[in-house]
Amino acid sequence: MKKIFFAAMLALGFTSAFAQYGATPHSERGDRRYDDRRHNEYRQRGGSEINYLQREARQQISAGINRGTLSRREANALMNRYERIEARERDYSHRGRLSPRETRILREDLQRLMADTRRMSDRRGDGWARDNRGRY
Repeated sequence: MKKIFFAAMLALGFTSAFAQYGATPHSERGDRRYDDRRHNEYRQRGGSEINYLQREARQQISAGINRGTLSRREANALMNRYERIEARERDYSHRGRLSPRETRILREDLQRLMADTRRMSDRRGDGWARDNRGRY
């Protein structure tokens, strides 16, 4: 029963996160110029770079789940990493703002998470995550 409840809550969380931010067709195609331009516009409006990267990481994970390129185990592992990064951000921002060093650490962690998400999603087609019976 706990497993079913956990799976339902996880699915609800991913669904609401995806519905809240919507699909980004340019980032799914890998058009980095569009992403960089949008990133710069976001920063110029006074938004936080870390918040932007967090939103992008959540979108990538939810897109992988929706496309079926991430298994449940992979999605859980990625979300656990994401939650650890968020916890670190909360620890760092206890004074109300992040230092440049803390921002750099969080940015690098989020960029690694997004790179791993892309790598896991892209490699789904070659069967690398299957067990010896052909299951994920």
